[in-house]
Amino acid sequence: MRKNQQLQAGFTLVEIAIVLLVVTILLGYTVAMFPVQQDLKRSRQVERELDQIIEQLIAFSQINGRLPCPDTSAGAGTIDGLEDALANDCEAYFGFLPARTLGMNGKFNDQGGLIDPWGSGYRYAVSNVDVLADNVFELVSANGIRNAGIAAVQPDLFVCDGSTVLANDLDCTTVTGGTQVVGNVAAVVISLGKDRGSIASNVQAENTDDFHDGRNDKVYIFSTRTDTVGGEFDDVVKWLPTNQLFSRMIEAGQLP
Repeated sequence: MRKNQQLQAGFTLVEIAIVLLVVTILLGYTVAMFPVQQDLKRSRQVERELDQIIEQLIAFSQINGRLPCPDTSAGAGTIDGLEDALANDCEAYFGFLPARTLGMNGKFNDQGGLIDPWGSGYRYAVSNVDVLADNVFELVSANGIRNAGIAAVQPDLFVCDGSTVLANDLDCTTVTGGTQVVGNVAAVVISLGKDRGSIASNVQAENTDDFHDGRNDKVYIFSTRTDTVGGEFDDVVKWLPTNQLFSRMIEAGQLP
C-alpha cells in the first residue's frame, strides 16, 4: 500500500531539480552553438552562391561572346547592379558583381547589388588583357576572343596564397610569402566574409586594394581562414579558369 502511494505521489523536489538542471545545460549548449551553426550555414550558402555566379558568368559569355564588366563608380559608372562597359573596354576591371546584368536571383541591397550572407556586396574582377594592343580588351569585347584567336588570349589574373599591400602586383612572385594557387584566370569573384572586410589585414587587403581602377593589380588571395592579428583572413574566393570559359564558349558556338 505504501509503495503504491509513493508511486502516485509523483516526482520529488530533488528529481525535479535534476531534470531542470539537465534541461538548463542542454539549452545553454544549444544557445552557445547557435552562432557557430549560423556561421556554418552562411559559409555553405556563400560557396553555393559563388558557384552559381561562376555559372552565370559562363552563361553570359555563351550568349554575348564576352564576359561582363564590373559594376563600378569609376569614370562615368554608378553602383547600380549593372555592368559599366564602354565600346571595347570597361570603366574599371574590378568592382562589384553586375548581378542585374547577369539576371541573378538572391538578396540585393538598395543599390541593386547582390549581397553575400553577411550583407556585403560580391566583388568581381575580370582580366583586361589586350593581346593585340589595339585598345580592344578581348575578354569584355564581343567577338574579341574570336578575333584575336583562342591561343593568343591569355588572361592575366592570378590567385595566390600569401600577403601583400601593394596595389600593382602582377603575379605571385611579388607577393610576400606568396605561392601561386592558379594563374591566368579570366575572372575572380569575392565575398569579404563575416568581417565584411572591416579588419585591417595585409592578406585581406589584397582582395580590395585596387577597387577604383583594377587595371594594375592582377593578384587576388585565396588563403586559410585565420584570426591571427594582422593576418586575419575570412574572404571566400572563386575563379573562372580560362580553359573552362573557352570550352563552354566553344560549346555555345561563340568560339571556333
